[in-house]
Amino acid sequence: MEQKTYTLNDGREVHLRPLQPSDKEQLVQLYRSMSDSALRWTKAPTGEQIEQIIQYPDYYISLVTEHNDTIIGHGEIKKDSEKRNGDLNIHLHQDYHGVGLGTMMMIALMSDANGQELHRINLQVAAENRKAVRLFRKFGFQQQRTIRETSRRTEHDAYIMSKVLKV
Repeated sequence: MEQKTYTLNDGREVHLRPLQPSDKEQLVQLYRSMSDSALRWTKAPTGEQIEQIIQYPDYYISLVTEHNDTIIGHGEIKKDSEKRNGDLNIHLHQDYHGVGLGTMMMIALMSDANGQELHRINLQVAAENRKAVRLFRKFGFQQQRTIRETSRRTEHDAYIMSKVLKV
C-alpha cells in the first residue's frame, strides 16, 4: 500500500498510509486521546502490542490515517500463523466518526487482504455499535454467532463476524 490522500464527507483532507516504526509514540498518543465513548466497546492496544505490530510486519496488514500530521485512525488485520486468515480491528478518534473514515480504511484493508490472498477475515464487534455493524455488513461480513463479552467492566453482546475472500 502506498500513501493516498482522501477528502472526508465533511471536507477534511486525510492521508492513509502503511504503519511505520516511527509511528509508535503517535499511536500511543492516539489511544490516550480517545474518549471513553470511542473506546467503550474495545480495548486500546498497549505500547507493547503496538511494538509487536511494528516488529512483525509480515503478520500484519496495518495502516494509519493522518490529519494535519497527527494520526487519527489505525486499522489492522492480524494474520494467523499460516498467513491464511486474519482478524480485523479498526480504531478511529471520536472527532472522525461518521465522516467516511471507517469506510475509507475498510476499502484499503480489504484491498490489501485480497492482494495478499488471505482466505477469511474475522472480527468482533459490539452488537450495540450499530454504525460499525452496518459498516462491516456493507463490506459483506456475516454474523457467525453472538457472545457475551466484558469490556471496561461492562457486559455486552458482541457479534463474531467473518467474510470469506478466497474459496
